[in-house]
Amino acid sequence: MPILLVDDEVAILDGLRRQLRKKFQVHTANGGAEALELLQTEPVTVVVSDMRMPQMDGATFLSRVRALHPDVVRILLTGQTDTQAAITAVNEGQIYRFLTKPCPPEVLLEEIGNAVELNRLLTAEKEVLGTTLRRTVEALTATLSLAQPAAFGRAVRVTRTVTELAEALEVKDPWELEVTAMLSHLGAVTLPPAVLAKLDAGRPLTEEEAEMVARIPAISRDLVSTIPRLEGVAQAIGWHLARYDGEGSAGDVPRGEDLPMAARILRLAADFDAGMSQRPSVQATISALRADAGAYDPHVLAALVTSHDVPDTQGPPRDVDVDDLEPGMVVFDDVYTTEGVLLISRGTEVTDPLILRIENYARQKRVERRIRVHG
Repeated sequence: MPILLVDDEVAILDGLRRQLRKKFQVHTANGGAEALELLQTEPVTVVVSDMRMPQMDGATFLSRVRALHPDVVRILLTGQTDTQAAITAVNEGQIYRFLTKPCPPEVLLEEIGNAVELNRLLTAEKEVLGTTLRRTVEALTATLSLAQPAAFGRAVRVTRTVTELAEALEVKDPWELEVTAMLSHLGAVTLPPAVLAKLDAGRPLTEEEAEMVARIPAISRDLVSTIPRLEGVAQAIGWHLARYDGEGSAGDVPRGEDLPMAARILRLAADFDAGMSQRPSVQATISALRADAGAYDPHVLAALVTSHDVPDTQGPPRDVDVDDLEPGMVVFDDVYTTEGVLLISRGTEVTDPLILRIENYARQKRVERRIRVHG
């Protein structure tokens, strides 16, 4: 397993490398700055750092490691007189161990071995939780697609816009933003189909219908808040209707940069999708959003404009027979049954269960066999 040794004295690094190289893959660095550069390119499980180093001491360095690479287990080597410095390192860098110098080789080997095992356990637990979380989200969204196709279609379109915004804003890991967008529509299962159809088409709602729609974020937030590790997602969903400038918000609702980024991005993506249902073009919709610029983070609004300056690479839609549908295609137009009930909302990605559902309706002659798709 790869480990990193950090010390400003080359002789000490050479000695430590000789002690440890038979059991570990050893990297070395002659100071905190060099070590931080190495960590950007090399996978490391454990960092062992000396306390007394020029420019950046061990406590400061390990605190930086904690912030940038939280999964790396941190060990500090200190002298007998560095007790207060060691306490600082524990508090700021949340180190796994601090060992006094000189440290017997067998003790150093054992502690690094324990740290490597801790990293393995933490990484395995994180992977299991991540997989479980993804499967939970997939199950919830699949249920939404079957229960409320219109709401699911809107969720897909809004999520696609969120992904475009994340790319334009150079967000490194957009998964949480995308999950926020998808799960923000869970509360739509409480809406009658007729209200969903009006909402999806951008038609005016009655006062009673508008109240139903206004409750969706709170319902979605409460549903998501019960899922471990999605507390931040739930919070962003609950606040995503808040304006960036704070106008009309209650006292406990954040504004400006205090609003979670996911809430700011979701607000714009949702309003963009709603605008596209009412206006003839992308540019007309963006112009309407700009007219109410105080509602949006200016950087996110600029990213939306930038993302739509890129030419469309999907090409024109085409009609395919139900038998020729393939996973990965995207439905271009809403698909209705012969009774006028929405079966699939535009923007929905074709999956195997969706193909099976369409085939069942087609066999009963309850849906047209030609479906317009992208891809």
